[in-house]
Amino acid sequence: MAKCKLIALTTPLPGKEAEFHDWYQNTHLKEVTSVPGFEGAQRFRLVAKLMGEDTNQFLAIYDADVEDPGALLAGMGEFAQSGKMTPAIYQDMATTYTAFFVECDDYVKAGG
Repeated sequence: MAKCKLIALTTPLPGKEAEFHDWYQNTHLKEVTSVPGFEGAQRFRLVAKLMGEDTNQFLAIYDADVEDPGALLAGMGEFAQSGKMTPAIYQDMATTYTAFFVECDDYVKAGG
């Protein structure tokens, strides 16, 4: 099995912050994690920028553990194309950044 992370850096549209947070937490996370292979997801808010130029204030990390990461991506694509995924109408798509990662080494615990 391959441990995978889908990350999404996002920003709400101006004046649509409440709608964005409600949609993301209560609709979008549940829709994406309904794709077979996903185990769950969690959102985070930026508190300090350490390096880089990215302007997004929010991060979502989706966890998956699958035999075939390509099949997971294909399943996401099919789901999005099916019309079953609620459109991201409250999200600034011009700043959104998403990426898919596959584990490449062992997890390092503190003190280890």
